[in-house]
Amino acid sequence: MRYYSLKSDCYVRTYGDIGYISRPLAGTDKIVDSSAAVFLSKLQYSPTSINDIVKSLMESFDDVNESELTEDAVSFYEMLFADDFINVGNELHDTTVSCFDYSTLKGEHAYRDGYIADTSSEKFLIEYSKKHPFLFTFHIELTSKCNERCVHCYIPHKCKNADIDHDLMIKVLNQCKDMGVMNIVFSGGEPMLHPNFCEFLRYAKDLDFNVTVLSNLTLLNDEILSALKYRHTSCVNVSLYSMNPEIHDAITTVEGSFSRTKNNILRLIDNNIAVQINCPVMKQNQSTFQEVILWGHEHKCAVILDYIIMARSDRSVGNLEHRLTKEEIKSVLEKIVQNDVTIQSNIKSRNYRSRLSSETTDPDENICGVALSTICMVSNGNVYPCAGWQKYICGNINESSLQEIWTSSPAINLLRQLRLKDFKKCLSCKDKKYCLMCISRNSNESETGSIFDVPQITCEAARIQHQIFDEYSKKLHEMI
Repeated sequence: MRYYSLKSDCYVRTYGDIGYISRPLAGTDKIVDSSAAVFLSKLQYSPTSINDIVKSLMESFDDVNESELTEDAVSFYEMLFADDFINVGNELHDTTVSCFDYSTLKGEHAYRDGYIADTSSEKFLIEYSKKHPFLFTFHIELTSKCNERCVHCYIPHKCKNADIDHDLMIKVLNQCKDMGVMNIVFSGGEPMLHPNFCEFLRYAKDLDFNVTVLSNLTLLNDEILSALKYRHTSCVNVSLYSMNPEIHDAITTVEGSFSRTKNNILRLIDNNIAVQINCPVMKQNQSTFQEVILWGHEHKCAVILDYIIMARSDRSVGNLEHRLTKEEIKSVLEKIVQNDVTIQSNIKSRNYRSRLSSETTDPDENICGVALSTICMVSNGNVYPCAGWQKYICGNINESSLQEIWTSSPAINLLRQLRLKDFKKCLSCKDKKYCLMCISRNSNESETGSIFDVPQITCEAARIQHQIFDEYSKKLHEMI
């Protein structure tokens, strides 16, 4: 008798007429049609016999005989086993179990360039969400309080003073479950400052969410570590600004923060909790950020860079004194190309230039994924398109359900109608495929809050990246 079960770091969802199975920590996923989605829905985290699965499937496929359905089910589940999504065994307690483990990772994680989707499944979901918006990721700010005062932070320091209400948090997580949300992001401030952080984390995992925690990790302790490892292993995104303690601490303005953050990253790795390092690049760390890339690769952690910090959510711009100039961005991008193996591999690929040149500009292209597959809520219940855009209120969970806001909010529906053709300057730009234009950044930096006021630095950065990547690609092809 064959028994099948989902791996502990695997998630299954149904969106409209498609089924989706994903192992986020392993970086694998698969899209299936509506019939196969029913097969997916029968998988559990505990082993289930093929006989019991088929008996349940018969309720949905009553026009198919049992032997034929069994054959189809076994074929489908064995394919999922071969693709490493599920466990299989011939006895109830004999399933082959595996989950995320740093010791088994091959190769190196690296900074992801972000302008080309990594997988066909990701591309499919992006396109699907444009026509059929579904809430895939819900970002929750547990608290605006923070034990650091980072010089570039988009949250004004005067606003770092509130925790989310316990009952509100439980209510919104239950609503996310009803809506089929897969990813929950806990952030702050510093989310570990919330007195109910561990309870919220465990509750979210009991509801079968893939949970990512955005944290500076300075508050990690045994209780929090246990909650991070509970059921589905969490992923933690942590900011590490430099391997030079003085530079890191100057950015956080908290002495000793580097040591605590670095040591706790290593502690998470020792406990097989996936870590992604975020490294915003600014004036203070522009000469040392590449050491973070190398250290991250050494420890098999993805390192994500952002070299255009945004203005604060109240549209104050004092933090932008730390942002790179266009000359400094050029220097940073040159270092990225020289040091990042993932960028190099991407540019070295034989179809790199043809792939970009073949991608036509569609005037009806959506601007970004906010309101199509993701939104954010802060501690007072206000819902925003994303965490940094807190002047654009889409609704409040205390007044309307998340489903009502997602479906009927005029503010959200307005965002869904935005198209590239609405940004006249961008439509004809030859650097568009290299652009990191962000409507949240536009609005925060605009004196009027307009999303159409694209900061000049965004355009300059796209032009510089286009130039540097093309020069590197040309040099490589001349050497062949």
